[in-house]
Order: sequence, then structure tokens, then C-alpha cells
Amino acid sequence: MKRLLIVLLLTLAVAAMGGQAFAQPKKTFLTRDNKRPENALFAPGIQVGTTVYVAGKGDYKPDEDMEGKVRNCLNEIKKSLQVAGLDLNSIVKCWCYLEDPSLYAEFNRVYGEYFHNDPPARTTLGVPNVPGDSEIEITAIATSDLSAKKRVGAPVEGFPFSNGIRTGDTLYISGKGDHLPDGKHPATFEEQVRQAMRNVGKVLHEAGLDYENVVFSSVYMDNYDNFGIVNKVYSEFFEYGNEPARSNVFVDWIPGGSHIEITCIAATDLSKRKVVRPKSMSYGPTGMAMTASPACWNGDTLYTSGIAGEVAWEGIATVDLTAQATQMSENIVDVLAEAGLDLSNIVSGCVYLRNINDYAPFNEVYRPYFSKGPGVRTCLMPNSGYEKNDVRCRASFIAARTK
Repeated sequence: MKRLLIVLLLTLAVAAMGGQAFAQPKKTFLTRDNKRPENALFAPGIQVGTTVYVAGKGDYKPDEDMEGKVRNCLNEIKKSLQVAGLDLNSIVKCWCYLEDPSLYAEFNRVYGEYFHNDPPARTTLGVPNVPGDSEIEITAIATSDLSAKKRVGAPVEGFPFSNGIRTGDTLYISGKGDHLPDGKHPATFEEQVRQAMRNVGKVLHEAGLDYENVVFSSVYMDNYDNFGIVNKVYSEFFEYGNEPARSNVFVDWIPGGSHIEITCIAATDLSKRKVVRPKSMSYGPTGMAMTASPACWNGDTLYTSGIAGEVAWEGIATVDLTAQATQMSENIVDVLAEAGLDLSNIVSGCVYLRNINDYAPFNEVYRPYFSKGPGVRTCLMPNSGYEKNDVRCRASFIAARTK
């Protein structure tokens, strides 16, 4: 009788947790032998449950024209997907970085040849440098469950991407600029930010969700002096203390004449959304987590904010790259620990460097920490140096509870 009571109590406990003890997804490395790459900066691809993360792929063709570069980029992504038995139709979200925005139309023409029905959500930006001899870089998230992949809203007329793609418990929203319904832009930057948020909200609402469902936002700006206005307006849309994780990225170019672009990932089940805030990170108008939570859960997936090498309560204490990269890594460790995870749980990362020449020395610090995953990674120099701060490196990550 006593044993039966213990079994019953354990069963009720598991039911109360929604079966999480048995429902955690399996993690697979998309390598030739499906084994973890040892001491690697990043993995070429990772599958967690039905979600597949692909590392940023360059064009690797310095002598090719844009058409050749786009084709090679997408073919490299296709190779990683094929290891998981997938193809480009499985992609739900792409981030595309161009060194030469004047070739945006040509980029779209070639890119569009690869995606015909329900193309993935997409964010495209102009940046001064991606690593190596490449001039474009594309990274992607895909799903192995095509039956759960659904376009949200009407297709974007004249462009090869969807406003949003919903798959399972996640909604991926394309980058939204400040365009009004008639294609024009609001007169003031404050209203431009508000309009960009409304454009994000339109996709959320079409999916039956709201701003409170957002777990991660990337906010792209082309003018550092506008940062304060962005924070002011952005905070109007989220509950204080319960904001999503957020990455602020200053770039050289945003499509369509916008000066602000916002892309989001949202949880379709609000009960699976929970913010994470280590005690070491201050909060409020002068804190590290201004208008953002350090991390936010969507079920078994954790999204972290863009985190720099800031010392708690002090900010950037030194301009030394090694010290900043080390502090950034320790800050990520703190966030993961608060969520009950460690560096081996990271599945994807996006690293922004102040100067592309810091790529090699940054990696010397990055490797000992993040090879413990390793997750996939995208790394680039997002702007031509107009930030008015001393931040030399910043990164955001996706981590997961897995078997």
C-alpha cells in the first residue's frame, strides 16, 4: 500500500509538470557521424527535437557575382539540412547579411528562385563585414515537421519571404520596418519606432497572439543617437519586469528606407513563457537589462538577450578585448545558471564584433567557453564603427533543455 501511494504521488508530480521530465527533446549534431565536434568554435548544424539550427554560411566565392554568391550560400545551408534529411523547404526563418546593399534587388531575385510556396520569414540587413572573403552570410532555423509549418498572413507582395511562419510552439516574424500601409514612413523617428512595433503586432494578432507572447526581439537601428527613443517607445508595448529577451544591433543599412527594423520570436502557448533574471544583473533605466529580460523561456528553449562584457553595477570596465570577451562569457554563464543550464546547453549563437579584425583574438577566448556545446554560430561586424560606447563584443544565444 505504501509503495502504491509513492507511485501515485510521483505520477501526480509528473503530471503537474506537464510531463517535462520525459518530454525534453533530443539533441543531435548535424555532422557526418552525428557526433559532437570536439574543441570546435561552433557546429555546422544542430537538431533539437523538430527544430534545426544552421550555422551562418558565407558565400565562399570571392570572384563570383551576387548570383553565384547567393546560390553557393543557400547550397551550403542545403548541405547541412540534408544531414537531417531535410531541404530548403523546411526553413522557417532566415537572417541575411549583405556587405553591398546596392545588390539587394539582385539578391532577392536569386533567393526567390529557391523559395516558391510559403517562403520562410526573413530579416535582411546591410553590414560592413562578414568573416573571411565572403560578402554575404545567411543563417537559418528549420523544422523537421512540415505538417506544423504554417504561413501567417498573406505573402509579402513582391518579396520572397512570409510575414511570419508558425511551427509547433513558436512563431517566427520577419523583420518589420516602419512602413505605413501606403508604403510611406511616419514623419518622426519616434513614430517610426511605434509603427515598426505595430507592424510586428499585426503579425502577432494574425497568429492569435499578442506582445506578451514575445520571447525574443532583435532591434536593428542605423543611428546610435536614436537609441534612447527606441527604448522609450519599445517599452510601451511590454509589461515592466516581464519584457522578452532582446538584442540591440546597430547596422549600416535597413531595407526600404526604414531607420528601424524589429524582428521577433514568440511563444504560441503563453504558459510556456517565463523570464529569467540573475540577481547579479541590475534592472531599471540604468541597469543592464533596460527594457529587456536577460533571458526568456519558451518551453524547453531559452533565448538570451544580447550580452556584452559589462561588469555588474559598473558597465564596461575596460576596452581590452580579451577582458571584455571573458566577462561576456561569464555573464552568459550566470544567465544560464539561473535557468538551470550551462554552456553545454547552447544550441545557437549570434556574435557581433566592433571590428572584424578582432575575429581571431576573440575566438581564442570564445573557444574554451563555447566549445562545450558547441552550438551553431553567426559572427559579423554589424556597423562601420559609429556606436558611441566601448563595447567590443556582444552576443545573444539560444539554449535548450535536452535529453
